[in-house]
Amino acid sequence: MSIGSCIRKMRPFYNRARGASIVGFALTAVLVSRWVIADPPASLEADPVAATPVNPNGADTSPQVTIQARRALVEHQAAEFVRQVTRNPQFRDESLPRWNAPICFAVAGLSSDQGRFALGRLGEIARAAGARVAPPGCHYNFFVMFVPEPDKLLTKAFHRYPKAFDQCDGLQAVREFIAPAASRAVRVWHNVRLFRRDGMPIGTVGPCGGMIGDGEHKEFALSLQYFPSRIERYDVLAFSLSLVVIDTAYPKPAKLGALVDLAALVGLADIDLNANFGDAPSILRLFDASTAPAGLTDWDRAFLSGLYHSDQATLTQRSQIAVKMSHDIVP
Repeated sequence: MSIGSCIRKMRPFYNRARGASIVGFALTAVLVSRWVIADPPASLEADPVAATPVNPNGADTSPQVTIQARRALVEHQAAEFVRQVTRNPQFRDESLPRWNAPICFAVAGLSSDQGRFALGRLGEIARAAGARVAPPGCHYNFFVMFVPEPDKLLTKAFHRYPKAFDQCDGLQAVREFIAPAASRAVRVWHNVRLFRRDGMPIGTVGPCGGMIGDGEHKEFALSLQYFPSRIERYDVLAFSLSLVVIDTAYPKPAKLGALVDLAALVGLADIDLNANFGDAPSILRLFDASTAPAGLTDWDRAFLSGLYHSDQATLTQRSQIAVKMSHDIVP
C-alpha cells in the first residue's frame, strides 16, 4: 500500500499566491499537477493525532534521586540525538539555523479539508515550539507539497525557476534534492540568511551571504561585528525558505497526520535525514521503525522547543538543546 492510498481522493485546493522566484517555483510545481497553494485558515480544530502534551499528568511523583538519574540518562541520549540530526557539514561551525521570522505556511496536493487540517497542524506545532506564525494574507515561505512523482515535477519547476534555491553548496546539492539517488518518502530544502545576533539582517553582496572578491568572483565571508568572546558567535543563521516534498507514491504506508508532523519537524529544523537515529522515539523513524509513531513524540517536541529557546549566538547551543530536552521529558 502506498502513501497515496492512505490519503483520500485529492481535489484542488484553490486560492491566490504571492511572492517572487520561490513562490513561482512552487506554483509551477503545483500547477503542473493541477494543484495550487492555500492560505492559512483563521481557525481549525485540534489534530486528533499526536495531540498529547509533553507532560499530561503534571510533575513526576518519583523520588528526587530517581528523577535526577533519569534526567541525566535522557540528557546523554538527547545530546547524541542532537549531534546526529544536526551534523549538516554546512553548519558544523555555525549556529543551528531556525525560523526567526514569522512563518507563512502553504500546502499543495490535498483536498480542502485535508489542506486545512495540515495548515492548522503545522501552525500548532510551530507555535508550540516557540516559532512565530504569520497571520493570513502573508507571503508564503514554508511550503509542504504532496506529490506522486516529485522528481519529474521538481525538475520541470527548477528548469523554469533555476534561481529559486540558493546554490551555495553547489548544483550537486540541488540535484540531490530534485532527483536523489535513492528513493525518499520525504525530502526538504532550506534557504538560509545571515543575521546579526540581535536579529538584524546582514547586508551582503554575494548570494551566499558573503562579499565578492576580484579575479574569479568567488565569495568570502565578511563580518564587521566583534565581541571579545571565544564562546559566542558574531552572526547567526535563520531560514528564509522551507520546502518539504512528500512522495505520495512511496511504497511504505503512512497516515496523513504523521506525514504532516514529520514535514513540520524537518521544515522547522535543519535535520540530516541520512543520520542514524538509533532507537530514539522520534517521528524521524516513521519509515524505519517496526512500530511507527502516530505523530510527533515527546522527544520531537522537546527537540523543537530546545532549538527555538536556545541561544544561537553561543557555541554551546547543542548542549543547551540537550539539557532542555532532558528537563522537558523528565520534569
